[in-house]
Amino acid sequence: MAAQHKRSRALVVVGAGAIARQVRSLVAELAGEPYQIIGYVDSAAAAHPHGCVPLLGGDEVLAGTDSSYVIAIGNPTARSRIDDSATRWHRHPATLVHPSSTLDAGVSLGAGCIVLPGVRIQADACLGRHVLANANVVVGHDCVVHEHAVLSPLAMLAGGVVVERGALIGAGAVVLPERVIGFGSTIGAGAVVTADVPPLTRVAGVPARNIDRA
Repeated sequence: MAAQHKRSRALVVVGAGAIARQVRSLVAELAGEPYQIIGYVDSAAAAHPHGCVPLLGGDEVLAGTDSSYVIAIGNPTARSRIDDSATRWHRHPATLVHPSSTLDAGVSLGAGCIVLPGVRIQADACLGRHVLANANVVVGHDCVVHEHAVLSPLAMLAGGVVVERGALIGAGAVVLPERVIGFGSTIGAGAVVTADVPPLTRVAGVPARNIDRA
């Protein structure tokens, strides 16, 4: 009997910028072609940069589609807002992991996570809903990264780090073991975090210090 081919699931990508292009490449490299991108939605896009795949309109397009979706936007606040809307519309997020990335035993990924090329997630780490792990990120053992957080390229979380909801870890930043990054906080590119970071705080430097203080 002829082999049965699994039908690709339709996928809508929210966002039409650089991260969306990375998602397009990720999907193309998935074995078995489990998803087919049918279009992009982006309320802010003035023009469509993705060739033959259409720009479907603004975020509200999700309300009228049965397709899975991912959020290809690097702003945690926008990720949270879109997740809230998509949940209200009963849309279902896809979880995407690039084949070059490695997930150790006990790793847990929430719905809607995007794991881009070269990411290493070590034993028993947990990523919440709609976390974005950009290229070459390292997430150490037993880390907990809460929903809508963004880990920028080459960011490194040592073992047992907690990244709370909607935090952003900048490119090349390092967070030392057992630190807590408060919700909505931003860690600047190249920073080394040696102490807990309070919620809604921006830090930068080596060692990282609050840059909002006068």
